[in-house]
Amino acid sequence: MKESFQPPANGGGNHPFHHLRKMMNQWFDERPLQKLFETLDDYFVQTFAAAYIPIEVKETKHDYQIIVRLPDVKREQISLQWQEDGLQLIIDHHEMIESSDNNGHVYERRHARRRLARLIPFPYPVAEHEVKASFQNGTLTIQLPQKRKYIDID
Repeated sequence: MKESFQPPANGGGNHPFHHLRKMMNQWFDERPLQKLFETLDDYFVQTFAAAYIPIEVKETKHDYQIIVRLPDVKREQISLQWQEDGLQLIIDHHEMIESSDNNGHVYERRHARRRLARLIPFPYPVAEHEVKASFQNGTLTIQLPQKRKYIDID
């Protein structure tokens, strides 16, 4: 009868690969390598994070509003560029990240820059001077005059 494999009962101390396993664990536990893995994780999270700027549109008889909720964005990071058929919304995020030890010595300094853009098309032709934009409490509101004619129904 064939016996099944049983691992060593003493925790593997005499196992031929015990020393190799121990060396590999130490190698992965070292601080520089751990920092490298953290940096790679940050890179993948930032690179593949949702890079889409959602908008909300409200249309009334008086105006047409485009609402963009940007809770983590400052006014200085936002720019709107006029185009004939819409607006180009650009968000530039730039920050410097420093890591230091308990004594205040900086051991890492890196710059992070991210640029998101979205074209917001107009539903009808609008002159540049007719477009108004405001930014308050993390909400960008773009207003266009209503040019569509609505007919009241009795």
